[in-house]
Amino acid sequence: MFLETERLIIRKFKETDFEDFCEFTMDEELCRMMGRDLITDAESARPTFEWLMSKEERGYVLEYKENRKVIGNLTVGKVPPHVLEHPEVQGKKGVALSFSISRKYQRRGLMYEAVSAVIGQLFQEGVEYINGGYFEFNVASEKLHEKLGFNYLSQETFPYNGEMVKCVECIVWKQ
Repeated sequence: MFLETERLIIRKFKETDFEDFCEFTMDEELCRMMGRDLITDAESARPTFEWLMSKEERGYVLEYKENRKVIGNLTVGKVPPHVLEHPEVQGKKGVALSFSISRKYQRRGLMYEAVSAVIGQLFQEGVEYINGGYFEFNVASEKLHEKLGFNYLSQETFPYNGEMVKCVECIVWKQ
């Protein structure tokens, strides 16, 4: 997938993105919101970057046109098994969507712009629904999902970093 919006280019990862990737992922709060292990330096960022670039077929960067910096990432993946158990999705073609953006670029509508474009593209490709999820404490992600038209599906509770956290699963259907 290659998409261009008013302010962003959504494209596959390239090795030259590593420095920008490190810059936005070495953020304790961003790691917590994404459920990732803490990324503190280039060495600890490398495995995640390599996986997104080489192993994740549909892993993309968000490149900000204004300064040509990679400011976030977005992944289109498989719907988790616990979501596939829901009767309303059985027999339907769906994908899961996850995304993150540098805190420096939040609250500008950039993620809404990116995810809206990707949702539109996925529906054009024949996807019938898109699953998204967020930790219950991630209010910004909750509000973004709502703004994008996602509806509550279920929630799962599991251990993360020594505490029990709730992950809210939601879904948006092709109109």
